[in-house]
Amino acid sequence: TYNFANAFTNDETVSVTINPYNSAGKASSCVSESFTIESPTVVIPNCTTLSSPTNGAVNIPTDLASISWNPISNADGYLITISGTASNNVTNFDVTAGNTYNFANAFTNDETVNVTIIPYNSAGNASSCISESFTIEPPTVVIPNCTTLSNPANGAINIPTSLASISWNPIANADGYLITISGTASNNVTNFDVTAGNTYNFANAFTNDETVNVTIKPYNSAGNASSCTTENFTIEPPTVVIPNCTTLSNPANGAINIPTNLASISWNPIANADGYRISIGTSPNGTDILNNEDTGMLNTYNLSTDLLEGTSYYVTIIPYNSAGDATNCSESIFTTITTPKNNVQFGFSPNGDGVNDFWRIEGIENHPDNTVTIYNRWGDEVFQIQGYDNKLNVFEGVANKKIKMGANKLPNGTYFYQFTIDGVHNFKKLKGYVVIKR
Repeated sequence: TYNFANAFTNDETVSVTINPYNSAGKASSCVSESFTIESPTVVIPNCTTLSSPTNGAVNIPTDLASISWNPISNADGYLITISGTASNNVTNFDVTAGNTYNFANAFTNDETVNVTIIPYNSAGNASSCISESFTIEPPTVVIPNCTTLSNPANGAINIPTSLASISWNPIANADGYLITISGTASNNVTNFDVTAGNTYNFANAFTNDETVNVTIKPYNSAGNASSCTTENFTIEPPTVVIPNCTTLSNPANGAINIPTNLASISWNPIANADGYRISIGTSPNGTDILNNEDTGMLNTYNLSTDLLEGTSYYVTIIPYNSAGDATNCSESIFTTITTPKNNVQFGFSPNGDGVNDFWRIEGIENHPDNTVTIYNRWGDEVFQIQGYDNKLNVFEGVANKKIKMGANKLPNGTYFYQFTIDGVHNFKKLKGYVVIKR
């Protein structure tokens, strides 16, 4: 037996040669023998942490080339997951050597980059490793460039005196624009601050033949654009052109059931018209009601008398200005309401003989927004219908209210009615009686 003084190391091969001896001498040619110490126990590695940049770091440059982390002694490699700019995103990228990962692309300003590093070896992956992050630097603020007018363009002429606003080409890194305008005194401003958008609205109209000078200085937190040139445009009287035709607005072209007491006729105004001439007749191109009446700038004509019932009225309106009259203007038409000859039929005989089998209300089909209600002599509501039309929606002496045990067929007798009609109508009365005689 031989006792060892110290422990061995893992994976060590131990060679042993034993030579017996006595007084005659040592054994000869004794072979060397060996044995091997056990392999080390492999354990799953611990998680690691970022070393450059560190977790939570800010203002990291967009051209960051790589990240590194604290090495883990028993790790065979590291699985890297990165989420940030899509071009740098990776999932479980295997770094088998070293503790550094190189990025393929630059990052974007103000981006937050999330990094998860999972060390691994033959025993498995480190578990519950937290995601760390760092933030890319904000963009460097530089003084914005100058801009140019877009509407009107620099040097434009024949701009109308009613010009409402100017606009200019937006500058991406501008926080606002300082506007200086010299022209008509009422529109002059100096370094007016436009903090939103790229438009400036004028307070007043311009004068004819005026030259308007505009200087626009974009600015941001770094400062104002410098050496921005002054641009201009010229106001001139608009060229007078013959106005377009207009259309009736009240009543609309083609309207029917217009009340006979219509107070006025109106039409859509035309911007460059100095006035309107209107003709009205009861036949196409007729002028028996009104012949080429000049209304001036008004786009309304007041009727002095009531219109005729059931009559079509033909209206021609011709806008005009100093350049001439509108041409080829179409004639409009509207038709007044017709009072039914018999507003209400006071009786009917629903006996199934095909004659007078339902209560006919002359003219109600012209007013589809109606409700008809029938009451018995005790004031009970026995029938009600909406949209009475003398065709499908009619009263045939059959109750649809107060129905008991199927007894919905109303007996002979006198019943009372009430109408409600939305809009203009010519019914002389909306209440009365009706007789059922089978």
